[in-house]
Amino acid sequence: MNGWQRFALLILCCFTVMVLYPDFGTPGWTFIGIVMAMWTGVIMILSIISNLFGLYRLETFNKLITFVLLCGIMYSLLWYFPQEDKVTPINKIKYGEIPTKADMERGLKRFTFNFDFVRRNARRKENFINQDLDGDKVKKEIKKKISDTTDEIVESIDLPVE
Repeated sequence: MNGWQRFALLILCCFTVMVLYPDFGTPGWTFIGIVMAMWTGVIMILSIISNLFGLYRLETFNKLITFVLLCGIMYSLLWYFPQEDKVTPINKIKYGEIPTKADMERGLKRFTFNFDFVRRNARRKENFINQDLDGDKVKKEIKKKISDTTDEIVESIDLPVE
């Protein structure tokens, strides 16, 4: 693997841990930023050393370095990733609290974006994705709004009658 593939592996590991353990706040984002910067530096140093000594040609050694890198990344994420309940993910796994489907859904929801700008109300915290709308009622409201607007336009135009 080259440096870009190892960097993609780093991003994948961070994303996976953030999805599986979504109970992190602002310290979690800061921690992920620091971990990404630190491991990116390690990946860059490994790439420079690998290119300097020609180690990139040794397939088995390259796989071993990638495996050790993966273990190091996951170790740092699972042992030190901050959670709101002050229990690290590795301790949760140790005591039998494995991530559930609901945890994964909450984790994925943190990375989604609400694209429904028309019906979104900024004061409410609800997500309007996949909402059920009454099509006939919406059509009637649109027709009423259009007819009101056209009536106002017609009334505002004073044309002389011949």
